[in-house]
Amino acid sequence: MNKEVKKVIMTTALAATLSLSLSGCNKAIIDARYMFNKAIIINGDTATIIEIRSWNDYEGEQFQLITEDGLVIVTSAYDTKLINDTNSTLKAEDLARSIVGENGQINYLNKEKTLILDNK
Repeated sequence: MNKEVKKVIMTTALAATLSLSLSGCNKAIIDARYMFNKAIIINGDTATIIEIRSWNDYEGEQFQLITEDGLVIVTSAYDTKLINDTNSTLKAEDLARSIVGENGQINYLNKEKTLILDNK
């Protein structure tokens, strides 16, 4: 075998080994982008649902959320759930209610810059 063929074989073997070892550790090999249209920020027994235009995941535990009207919010990933309920029968309100319970409060920050309180 010539040197070029050996080099191709070794490179392929190394790439396959690296790929298998990373996937075995539950690591993402390719950074996929996900589309979310809402965020739920939880604080105790209160959940606030925000319609978002875009988001960024910062190293560590922070999300940067950008609302439809350009408001930028940096929040903890521990307290924030990103969802896309566009094609789902379950909506953001269903998830928020399941988190805060029947006695919890759900707030909505919508495109009209109105904070709507739900004291169910």
